[in-house]
Amino acid sequence: MPVSGRPLRPSIEAQMQFTLLMELYDKGPNIATGARIEAINKFLEVSNPGITGQVRWGLLKGNRAESIVNLLRWGLNQIRSGEPFMRSGPPDILYDLSFDGDGIIWDRSRGRAVRVGSRDPAKLFITRVFELLTEVAPWLRVCQRAECRQFFLFQRPKQIYCGDTCAQQVRMARFLARKKTVSGTRGRREK
Repeated sequence: MPVSGRPLRPSIEAQMQFTLLMELYDKGPNIATGARIEAINKFLEVSNPGITGQVRWGLLKGNRAESIVNLLRWGLNQIRSGEPFMRSGPPDILYDLSFDGDGIIWDRSRGRAVRVGSRDPAKLFITRVFELLTEVAPWLRVCQRAECRQFFLFQRPKQIYCGDTCAQQVRMARFLARKKTVSGTRGRREK
């Protein structure tokens, strides 16, 4: 921990993976199955290079990829509304995520505990999403512009909008509201 008492910024890897996650959240439902699978694999590859060679998608790739995106969207919407993001997800998501085959074993050659993960892309994906959100949690915020409400990693401690565009739109809306109030008050005085 640095001298100021605040933790260091998330790693570049975590920031990049968070960006990929938000792109999948935003664009995932509207892209073709192949692109969706590619986006999921790209997300997994950032933290664990070579992992996609071990993933077993099975015959129903499209259904699994759609279920992964649906679970991601549901989970992040849960977090945004103050509810917990649970691994199992809502009952209407088609893919059942039982976490059989996941665990930890003692690796004698390394002299430490190592994670034994499933080769199921949904399980790998959701596990990494949980790890990533835990890692970036100190910097994770929701944009305060009512029309946006997007997740972002803040750069400045007092930052409440996801970017300059949202901040400018809020400033412009306040300016126009004040201008309307002033011109309405001026019109009443002249009568």
